[in-house]
This record gives sequence, structure tokens and C-alpha cells, in this order.
Amino acid sequence: MGLIGGGLNKKIESVLTEYKFIHIFLLMFIVILIKMVLVKYCYNQVVPKLMKDDNVYKLTYTDSLLLVILVSSLI
Repeated sequence: MGLIGGGLNKKIESVLTEYKFIHIFLLMFIVILIKMVLVKYCYNQVVPKLMKDDNVYKLTYTDSLLLVILVSSLI
């Protein structure tokens, strides 16, 4: 039973030393960029069809970034 905790601690330490801060930051940045593009594309495709109007406000990348940050902080 005592070996389980020691093995787990060594595994966590090895994972933390393998991934540097810059790798984690870049991964998070890429994930946010992908979410931003998906939100922009989906909104701009779906909302005009729902509203049945072509003059609906189109999201920009800045708008979609703010929306992704807002929803991410609420979850």
C-alpha cells in the first residue's frame, strides 16, 4: 500500500519537469485560438439563418475572443 503514494508522487514530479511553462502557455493559447475561430464561424453561419435576415451583425475575431473568454470564465 505504501508504494502507491510514492510512485504517484514520482510520476507527478516527472510530468511537471517535462512540460515547461512556455509549452503549457502555448497549448492554452492554441486552444483559445481554435475556440475563437469556431465561435466566429458558427455564429456567422447560424444566426443569419435563425433571424432570417442577411443584415445581422457579423462577429469579428475580437468579438469572438471576448465571448470565448467570458464563457470560459463562467464555467
